[in-house]
Amino acid sequence: MKLTTVLSFALILMFLQPCAANAQETEDQGLSLASVFTDHMVIQRDTTANIWGWAPAGSKVTVAPSWSKRKYSVTAGSDGRWSTGIDTPSAGGPYSLTVSCGKEKLVLDDVMSGEIWLCSGQSNMFMSVEGYPAQKSEGNVEAIMEAPEYESMIRVFNITGPNGLTEPVEKIDASWKRTDGRVTAGTSAVAYYFAKYVTMQTGIPVGIITSPWGGCCLEPWLSKEYLVKSLEGHVSGKRMEEIFARRDTPGRAPSQVATMYNARMWPVKGFTLRGFLWYQGCSNLADYSYYGLMQAGMVQCWRDMWGDSENKMPFYFVALAPYAHGGKFDSTMRGHFVEGQMESVDIIPNSAVAITETLGDPLCIHPAKKPQVAMQLALYALERVYGMETGFGSGFPYPEEISFPADSKVETGTIRRSGFDIRITRSANADGKIRITFANTGAGLGTLADPGGSVLGFSVAGPDKEFRKARATTTGKVIILDDTGISNPVAVRYSFLNVPDGNLTSNLGIPVPLFRTDDWEE
Repeated sequence: MKLTTVLSFALILMFLQPCAANAQETEDQGLSLASVFTDHMVIQRDTTANIWGWAPAGSKVTVAPSWSKRKYSVTAGSDGRWSTGIDTPSAGGPYSLTVSCGKEKLVLDDVMSGEIWLCSGQSNMFMSVEGYPAQKSEGNVEAIMEAPEYESMIRVFNITGPNGLTEPVEKIDASWKRTDGRVTAGTSAVAYYFAKYVTMQTGIPVGIITSPWGGCCLEPWLSKEYLVKSLEGHVSGKRMEEIFARRDTPGRAPSQVATMYNARMWPVKGFTLRGFLWYQGCSNLADYSYYGLMQAGMVQCWRDMWGDSENKMPFYFVALAPYAHGGKFDSTMRGHFVEGQMESVDIIPNSAVAITETLGDPLCIHPAKKPQVAMQLALYALERVYGMETGFGSGFPYPEEISFPADSKVETGTIRRSGFDIRITRSANADGKIRITFANTGAGLGTLADPGGSVLGFSVAGPDKEFRKARATTTGKVIILDDTGISNPVAVRYSFLNVPDGNLTSNLGIPVPLFRTDDWEE
């Protein structure tokens, strides 16, 4: 790397080091708990959970959970901060948690032991069960009507402020809520349906910490050091300087590096939880060449915040859905972006992606099919975290082999695209047909079309790199492309546009992801 680029990174680190968290006022302060500890909370089950707060410096603080006869004592430090770990029970409740210091006592009631997931991103994670004005969230009426059935089992800690900050903060104005109809209506749809599917299948209470911000870029969600580490050597010094020169503007979505990390992640840092859900991307669409690296850096930042050196905390995210970004239907920008998103699974241990190719809306950036998105995220958790055989399988259907005609000049071998391997072969005949064999289909492939309807979304190119739509039919787990009008087909794409017409799914409704066999620059 050039010396000027090295110096650019050094200057960034020198002048943009984050300030330490604001010390809590210790003079005359009484006993208090961190903001994430309130009535109706969920505590992570079957583990040693962190609990912390503040008290007069040097004072003794005792934590007494109702599920155990054991009491935990700790001494507040010189800054008044105290913390301890407490052993938590198997799923159940309600319990209480008593924290005392001298004559002061705090009691948390209606505490459940269960599973906790932190859910963040931008407007598609922010979109509530109720939906946006003139933008419906599918299944909203049923979810709100059924809310009383799940009210005691699903709890939400919704962080709505502060907004982007240049220094980390410890305390925020938020509290745990039981998801009655009113609370459910205003809760992130993806997060709520995820919790609902998990508790339906496991019988375990689920707590969701929601903290999305509509229109927010990814860069505000990780610290400055981790952003530099993730991009160093992959972007120019000039581009790095441009990223760090951004400043948040009041009333607009955050874009400044680390501001949401300071405002939304730091206050719950270390609160014991299971994993992370992430739905973001629109605001970083132009950054497709390095978005996956930033996402990997963000995940590493978060896991390190939680002391997860073994990458045990799952990170499940959502691929960007079809939409006419910039009013362009046939642009391949979204295709390249989603490809980069999916490739990040290779560099983020214990991660997975929910596919949205048949779940988008060409004219609405907030598609209504949030239950289907949440279902995929929940299936990952149920199969991979909770060890359940759901019958759906964990993951999406994908092409494992593409066989070109015998006279094709395609280069054979195994390629890796969008986070999965594809074997490229040539068949024994020269009938002009291309056969694509899919894996992980369950009972087989299906489409959104009526029985006997066409399979859409495929295109084929020859050496001239001009893609033409191809007629496709399905026979169980195989797609056959014919009548391409190309004598020497060498490349196949599926759904690789802003607004494709792809309609291919497994018979269980899991969408086939976009993919391509070429690596041509555009």
